[in-house]
Amino acid sequence: MGALKELLEKRKIIILDSAMGTELQRRHVDISGPLWSAGANIYKPDVVRHIHMDNIDAGADIITTNTFRSQTRTFEKANYHYEGRSFTDSAKAVTTIGVEIAQDAVLIAGEDDVLIAGCIAPIDDCYRPDLVPEDMDVLCTEHFEHIQNLVDGGIDLFLAETMMSVREISAVLNQIHKFDFDYAISLLCKNENELFSGEKLVDAMSIIEKYSPAAVMLNCIHPAQVELILPHLKKLTDRPLGVYANIGNPNAKEGKFERMISPDEYVTFAKKWRDMGVRIIGGCCGTTPMYTAKLSSLKHK
Repeated sequence: MGALKELLEKRKIIILDSAMGTELQRRHVDISGPLWSAGANIYKPDVVRHIHMDNIDAGADIITTNTFRSQTRTFEKANYHYEGRSFTDSAKAVTTIGVEIAQDAVLIAGEDDVLIAGCIAPIDDCYRPDLVPEDMDVLCTEHFEHIQNLVDGGIDLFLAETMMSVREISAVLNQIHKFDFDYAISLLCKNENELFSGEKLVDAMSIIEKYSPAAVMLNCIHPAQVELILPHLKKLTDRPLGVYANIGNPNAKEGKFERMISPDEYVTFAKKWRDMGVRIIGGCCGTTPMYTAKLSSLKHK
């Protein structure tokens, strides 16, 4: 049994950490593209480490590596060579740094039972399904490279998140399945029937079910959408479910994020998800370690 399945056996409710990108921004770290939050692994590793530590102190059972944008494709877009290395070697180095920062946070916090989830994101813009490469060989090769980098770094499990197209879901699961690690896959949905790409949720789940993930999750949607989607998702899988919603506009203009839902309001939504059978609960864009602290109370009720 892998790390995530063991945790699911031990805990009724598991708390996932809060957002990294918007929290870096709130702490005055530049997260401009194409590197986005991955640049902080290079320029502001202490801030990344403190965000992890703050989430652990707040009660997170799982923290997620700051590797949402540390793939080779990102470094090619940025035309950035870390310490003069090739784009591929830059991606490996910065991904490794992201994992090591998370490991440092767990060590410093003295919480050995906190798991480190290796973040796997869409290889291009997570809100642009039209940019998902049509060539499956390209998709599989690039995802394999990133996944291998996470494994080499020393993660405990995989978290493939903000997955919004059937083609990318297929590629990611095909590559994850080559490694002996537990994994969760988290979907970005347009509504209760469709992924963000407009493709049917039922079609995505028919593929996901073949690969037997440890958990199926929803992320980066408004909390109010979650309770509309969950009943449909529950009809398509009996696997443990997870949710981490956003609390504002993830595409905010001028680099500003407007938080529209308070920690207490978010927990009110989360209690409904828990009552609907959700086992893993965290926060996406806009959430902070304060949200994690509020959510951690769900473990004791």
